[in-house]
Amino acid sequence: MKQEKFLTIYAVLDEESQQYLTKLQNEILKNYPNGTQTMGIPFHISLGSFPLDKKEELLERMAKIQKLSKPSMIELLGLGHFNHQVIFAQPRITEELQFLHQSFEGNYSDGFPWMPHITLYCGKEEDGIEILKQYNLSLKKSFIIGLELGEFFPTKILANCKFE
Repeated sequence: MKQEKFLTIYAVLDEESQQYLTKLQNEILKNYPNGTQTMGIPFHISLGSFPLDKKEELLERMAKIQKLSKPSMIELLGLGHFNHQVIFAQPRITEELQFLHQSFEGNYSDGFPWMPHITLYCGKEEDGIEILKQYNLSLKKSFIIGLELGEFFPTKILANCKFE
């Protein structure tokens, strides 16, 4: 059940990946301008969602994880989809990504099981089918460089930390 407002912890990608995914998303949006995906935040992999009253606990967990983590490479397997309505870059699940998810496991916002993905487009099923026919993901490696804590909806970044 989708909640009105919630917090999300997500793993943020490196600058080169951000630039590549922005360019790809802009190309998609040029041809399919009615997407409803969240804009204005970095491309990321959501790790968990939580009620608003968990903010301080999440900030403490972020600080602990920052000390234990370093930037890590993830392989991108290609484009994937949820019912052709959400188009995303699909990362391979690595030990590091699994560790981050387990550190912030929780799904308050919608109850779906965790499926790591980097959202590029949300919209109509027929648009998603066409997008998958027209576009490929040529970026094969990306790097997780840190974490962000965001509040949704409206979207607001509350905190971030970089891995060293």
